[in-house]
Amino acid sequence: MNTVTHLIAASALLARRDAPQRNLAVAAGALLPDLSMYIFFAWSRLEGLSMQETWEVAYWSEPWQTLGAVSNSIPLALLLIAIGIWRGWPLMMAGAGAMLIHAGLDLPLHGDDAHRHFWPLSDWRFVSPVSYWDPDQNAAIGAVIEMVTLIVASTVLFIRFRSRRLLHAILGLACALQAVMVFGQMSRSGTYSAATGISAADSAV
Repeated sequence: MNTVTHLIAASALLARRDAPQRNLAVAAGALLPDLSMYIFFAWSRLEGLSMQETWEVAYWSEPWQTLGAVSNSIPLALLLIAIGIWRGWPLMMAGAGAMLIHAGLDLPLHGDDAHRHFWPLSDWRFVSPVSYWDPDQNAAIGAVIEMVTLIVASTVLFIRFRSRRLLHAILGLACALQAVMVFGQMSRSGTYSAATGISAADSAV
């Protein structure tokens, strides 16, 4: 899913009224799994890589694959929750809980680009038949699932919080993140389609 959906969904499930520190921890936890992707994309722009080089080569190289595995690891999120319970650190529990929600929403919506969600226990990837972005992997279905999730979560937030300022802050951040991710997603989809076209042409020859 796109980062904006993760932020809104985690906030709807874990954010509380009159708990600004907890809500900040939830937002940070929801964003953390995608942080390596933002850094990677910024790095690829600074390096002057083409979109094809970015997504077909650099994305699969180190340290990006390991960073993605660490930040999207379900076992590590569960470990942080356990530590938070043991030490009595509610902010850690909230942040790690948001990370777990992020991973849970991503798991069924990543195809060939699936994360190693069970690292370090396993390098296995669940390659879903439904992708949130790839038109060749049922992205239309993924888009419907994401839209429903976003609408339901946003409705919960509007009902729960009376502070329009908080909602504006959350939605403003979400829109900024969405703008960045849409650009990256469009370029990625175009690269994938181009690569698919090249492969088809080669096979035809």
